[in-house]
Amino acid sequence: MASKNPGLFLCIVAALPLLISAATDYNEADAKTYLNFAAAAYGDSPLPCIQNVLPSKNQWQIVSQKTTVCDALTQLCSGYIVKSDVLRQIIVVFRGTKTDVQLILEGWSTLKPQQEYYGMGLVNSYFAKASDLLFDPVYQALADPQWKSYNVVFTGHSLGAALATLAAARTAAQGLRTSQQIKMYTFGEPRVGNVQFAASFNNLVPEAFRVIFRSDIVPHLPGCNKDYINGTDDDDSQPCNPRNLMRGYHHQMEIWYPDCMTPGCQYKICAGTPTGEDFACSDQLKFDMNNVSLYIWDHRHYFDLKVTTYGQIGCNASDPLVHDPQPEKSSFIQRLLFGVGEVASKFGIGVSKK
Repeated sequence: MASKNPGLFLCIVAALPLLISAATDYNEADAKTYLNFAAAAYGDSPLPCIQNVLPSKNQWQIVSQKTTVCDALTQLCSGYIVKSDVLRQIIVVFRGTKTDVQLILEGWSTLKPQQEYYGMGLVNSYFAKASDLLFDPVYQALADPQWKSYNVVFTGHSLGAALATLAAARTAAQGLRTSQQIKMYTFGEPRVGNVQFAASFNNLVPEAFRVIFRSDIVPHLPGCNKDYINGTDDDDSQPCNPRNLMRGYHHQMEIWYPDCMTPGCQYKICAGTPTGEDFACSDQLKFDMNNVSLYIWDHRHYFDLKVTTYGQIGCNASDPLVHDPQPEKSSFIQRLLFGVGEVASKFGIGVSKK
């Protein structure tokens, strides 16, 4: 049932000028740098990526690295922290999904935000558990007196993006850093919590950018509550409903690359309405189940790199393994694993009826 909470809606709208101002700070060169950090999390050690692609003059050092079991299928979640005394900066990185089984688990066990998260609203319990399991090293690094003045950047891809969001929000909420000391860049981030959490996050971490490539399906999971009253007709995609407290809803600021991510490709700063779910950006898409392979391919590729493989081989962009071709239409089995169109539509994912 949709919430009748005009105060929350007004809070979201009131925060919009601040968010638009922060969005002007999006820097594609920075995004590419942070993608290197996010990709490095897929390797056994982030050190090869750090040594291969980051300027040695910044003297990045690994502070900690932690891996732990994060779900009932004994899948592993992981993160690491690096610092640069030259830049006086700490980077907190979380690893994304490594297996298709875990991708399915994330998609279908996270249909509704149900867990209260440090007074900020409801979030997905799977994400919250994984984030809490990995937060101790983050707390220790940020509470260390010798690094107390260092700014911090959170980043991650896929599941790692969700964990980065929760860690950034918790860092601000618990006063480990001020909002002005925190920045976040994520890639292919799923919906982490409800609209109340999104509003809290927007106020706590205004300089946050959710980078989305083309038709990446994961940012549309779990499905939001669709606003059929203010939408068009049933055959078109519908905007997300910012008055519903029971379903997933994105925080700001989406940066959408609608066509490509090679040098010179255009992107959109998605500061329109609904706030956090700008219907002029990726939310307008409808998903044809015949093209599931392409949607997953888009999720795995950012800035023309297959993120998982790129990180696993030490961030060598010239290796042909990181530039695999786009797939053809999906097989029947792939469509079945993803979920048939009617089921996906029921849970708030725009599905083409072609």
